[in-house]
Amino acid sequence: MITSYSEVPLTSFANLPDMSSFPPYREVCRLAAEDPAMFAQFREIPTYRWVVSSMLNGEGRDHHEVLQARGFDFSFFERIRDLDRIGAPTLATYPIAGAVAPQTMRYVKVMSDVERLFGSLDGKSVIEIGVGFGGQCAVLSRAFAIARYTLVDLPEPLMLARRYLETLGVANVSYATLDELAPTNRYDLAISNFALSEIARRYQIEYAQRVLQRAEAGYLLWNSKQMREMRAWHVRLYGCDQIYAEEMCGLVPGAHILEPAWLAPSDREFEIDLMAWGTRPNPDGP
Repeated sequence: MITSYSEVPLTSFANLPDMSSFPPYREVCRLAAEDPAMFAQFREIPTYRWVVSSMLNGEGRDHHEVLQARGFDFSFFERIRDLDRIGAPTLATYPIAGAVAPQTMRYVKVMSDVERLFGSLDGKSVIEIGVGFGGQCAVLSRAFAIARYTLVDLPEPLMLARRYLETLGVANVSYATLDELAPTNRYDLAISNFALSEIARRYQIEYAQRVLQRAEAGYLLWNSKQMREMRAWHVRLYGCDQIYAEEMCGLVPGAHILEPAWLAPSDREFEIDLMAWGTRPNPDGP
């Protein structure tokens, strides 16, 4: 099993759009979607965790603290207990919330951000770029009556997300690769938790044109510091630099980087950027 970038030859990524296109990861996703035994424990398979981490720095306790400071209604976690009964994730125990996978805690914090910034998603159309296993979609779909939720990724991660979400009974979800997106589609909200910040420049531009510029609002977590630290690696591999958050803001009308107070302390430590547009006139503060 692959567990770190240092174990992977650079040539393994030649002609691939991003690290998640790495064939062993895609194969794990395919097997987990097709094999009940793999599906039962996919969230802790090392090759899968390498791309879609099931653990956070400090087990996401700072995300829990953000929710607590906001006065979040922790009874919501009773509505999503079944999300962590799939894939055998390692759970952490939090005050009030109880036993929750740290990644699920992050998904709930993102859901709280979205509600404060944009209001209810009831009746809205949402598109998510880079879907993991569908966990963010599941959380948002339990919180709101979303009219249409489009997941965009590679075919194998989409297979796994479909199985996960169908097992949970999450409705109104469609699945598409970038090439399959209709160029005339419009969206109320575009979401990406890091994925868009970690792909080759030409795909970032295509997503900007086909998704971000066609979305009334957006919420993008951007892995700026780590990607800049890997700049030489990306230039050598893909022949050009990536688009970072500041440049992407210039490609999307009204987009800006929110103040760091919106981020959990661990995300501020890693200099994560939160890019948004289309927020409410007077959104609730962080």
